[in-house]
Amino acid sequence: MILSGALVGVIAAAGVLVAVRGWIGVPDRPAARVPDIDVGAVAKRAGPALVAGLVVGALSGWPAAGVAVAAIVLMVPLFFEAARRRRELVERAEALAAWADMLRDTIVAHAGLQQAIVSTAEVAPAAIRTPVRTLAVRSGRIALSDALRQFAFEMADPVADKIVAAIVIADQHQAQNLPQLLGEIAQTTRQQASMRQRVETSRAKTYASSRAMVLITGTMVVVLAVGSPEFMAPYDTAWGQVVLGIAGALFAGAVWGLIGLSRPVPEPRVLAGVEARRGSP
Repeated sequence: MILSGALVGVIAAAGVLVAVRGWIGVPDRPAARVPDIDVGAVAKRAGPALVAGLVVGALSGWPAAGVAVAAIVLMVPLFFEAARRRRELVERAEALAAWADMLRDTIVAHAGLQQAIVSTAEVAPAAIRTPVRTLAVRSGRIALSDALRQFAFEMADPVADKIVAAIVIADQHQAQNLPQLLGEIAQTTRQQASMRQRVETSRAKTYASSRAMVLITGTMVVVLAVGSPEFMAPYDTAWGQVVLGIAGALFAGAVWGLIGLSRPVPEPRVLAGVEARRGSP
């Protein structure tokens, strides 16, 4: 009797919900977007990790060791990618500072804003030469402010935002102190890049020690497994595999934490979310 009453209540509630939805309508929902997966990139990263895990697991007879090695090998490219990203940020900051100085000197020589951008496009630092060339082409087709906003959106860099904001304000309000402002932006950017370089230098010892720790630990385990199998025999049991799995998880977690600390922290942007008008080339 209780079950029948509960079933009737559920059916009645469902009927009321259907009636209400039919009266007010169902809101349109955007179709779920299936993320694009680069199969080649996934295979390039996961392939070596899978092979390393299978080889270690087969040679040692320890599945936990194979899983731990596969996880660490899978994370190694992330570590180098973070280092590459930090170098790119420093190089881009220095390039933007040099470009700001170029714009300042060109504007001081009585050149217009659009003319200064076009004149510096071919001599801009290599790290930003392509985006600056694109900006120069766009500035001849659409409004300068729209081209600059598109440039800021594509660069997604706080230093580029400052340069774009200064030029847009000068273009719209005929500001006279643009060369001085560009010089100050360049000087501040160089100071930040120098500070990042000093931090990177101080971190190099930590990264070197971490890599040495990983190599020494892995070498020691291999030497003990080959040269003293009796010492490593407890890991052949089920509980030994559990302990080895916990140790491997802690080790992999430490590597992951180091990767997280090595990733550059995004700085707040002045023009975050700003895009050029739709339809701009």
